[in-house]
Amino acid sequence: MITELKLHNFRCFNSTTINLSPGINFFYGNNGSGKTSILEAIYMCSSGRSFKSSNIQSLINSEKDLFSINGYDSNRGFTLSIAKEKSKPISIKVNNTKTTTSRLIKEFPSTAIHNNTFSFANASPDFRRKIIDRSLFVSDESFSETWFGFYRCLKQRNSLLKNRDIKNIETWNKKVSQEAMSLDKKRANFFNQSFLEFKNILLTLDSCSTTEYLDKIRIEFFSGWDTNKSLYDVLLENEQKDLARKTTTEGPHKADVKIFIGENDAKQILSRGEQKILSILWCCAQHEVLRKVYNINATLIVDDIKSELDENTFNVFINLLDFLNNQIIFSCIDDHFSSKIEVKYKEFKKFHVEQLR
Repeated sequence: MITELKLHNFRCFNSTTINLSPGINFFYGNNGSGKTSILEAIYMCSSGRSFKSSNIQSLINSEKDLFSINGYDSNRGFTLSIAKEKSKPISIKVNNTKTTTSRLIKEFPSTAIHNNTFSFANASPDFRRKIIDRSLFVSDESFSETWFGFYRCLKQRNSLLKNRDIKNIETWNKKVSQEAMSLDKKRANFFNQSFLEFKNILLTLDSCSTTEYLDKIRIEFFSGWDTNKSLYDVLLENEQKDLARKTTTEGPHKADVKIFIGENDAKQILSRGEQKILSILWCCAQHEVLRKVYNINATLIVDDIKSELDENTFNVFINLLDFLNNQIIFSCIDDHFSSKIEVKYKEFKKFHVEQLR
């Protein structure tokens, strides 16, 4: 985890050093003060990218030619540096050695919940799939080979479909099916572990009307095809349909985490605040799996925590802090509730963002 963060010409910050707690960190300040920018920089330390903009160059302070982010993990003695000059590729170093974003994900894992992704239930299947895959890239040394192996085979099969090359498709049906089974097994196993932790978290929350809806939620992993049949048989059955659509219509690339209340899709029933709490709980469950099973401590980043939450729903988040053991970083416009937190937790730090600039 990052325990010291230095920003230089990043967004609205010219030169800033922030010493973070390994526990709970709270940033507050007016809109436009830079709260989200700090969380964005912390997320970049684990991904090499922004959760707010796909244009990395736009993160450079408008009056400058480059930005840099320097991080330090005091627990392991690891250093991190990210730099971006205009018209030059981004530079990423861990312990002064150039590295890739895939190494960042493993060395400084984090999950970010922000205004574009606050709703786990309402997001696309691709988003929910990536949340599981990201944790697997961090925790399972062989997952990268499994993941790329499947998608390479899928790309070949799709190419044959586009070119209507039927005579060679049988070979790739077999290869896709074989690679799919390994990928599906790893995803399903991590989902099952996460779901158990999700249920454990629910048991720790105070029983109140605010959380009753959580007990009614049903979460299921969907492999991307009817697993009562082998994927090989499904690919054979779908051959004409796949030819017509020029793509493979079923398989692990269509996997999803489906969320129901009764028989209904949860997104049709849950309020925006309830969806946000659900997203936080699911990410916390995955982080608990990483901590307990793989001895990996991931950071949870929540931008604008109070947005979408009423007072009662926000109290669910406060109660959740009793359960969590990882670093948590969140932001809000005002500071009217931090007294509820700082009296309970020794490893709590709050930052008035205007004073950091």
